[in-house]
Amino acid sequence: MKNYYMKQKVFSFRDRYKVFDQEQNVIFHCEGKLFSLARKMKFIETSTDTVLFNFRRKVLSFLAKYYLSDPEGKEVAVIKRQFSILKPKVEIESSLGNISLEGDYFAHNFTLFEDGVELANVQKKWISWGDSYVITIQDEARAPYLLAVIILIDSIFHEKTNQNRH
Repeated sequence: MKNYYMKQKVFSFRDRYKVFDQEQNVIFHCEGKLFSLARKMKFIETSTDTVLFNFRRKVLSFLAKYYLSDPEGKEVAVIKRQFSILKPKVEIESSLGNISLEGDYFAHNFTLFEDGVELANVQKKWISWGDSYVITIQDEARAPYLLAVIILIDSIFHEKTNQNRH
């Protein structure tokens, strides 16, 4: 089990995230493409500047739908916002295992599960400049994948705000 810290950049024309380790070193970052209709982003290992995952949004979709692919373009996961009146729902289908979410997505306090086993827990830090999160991941080997999924979940729930900002 390991803690990570994620911060979304405020006042940016494109999506930008940084993921820090416990010593506050940036270990991953994610940058969106400027003025991209498909909201393309890259998830990058900072120390080697290696792209680990690519994200893109399905352009003509009533509810947000994102594709997560490896650097060669092979689809790894599809993350879809589901229609719900009372509380937002997200569906995650993946070749690495299907993930379910439980918790309060609007408050950004939720847990990711796979077959009933906790994978990660996300807690929003309320007193911070911009959106900041404490993320606890159970299996460190899956950390890059899970962090990429968490960024996409955050992106889905911020879509309306980001569209109004641009």
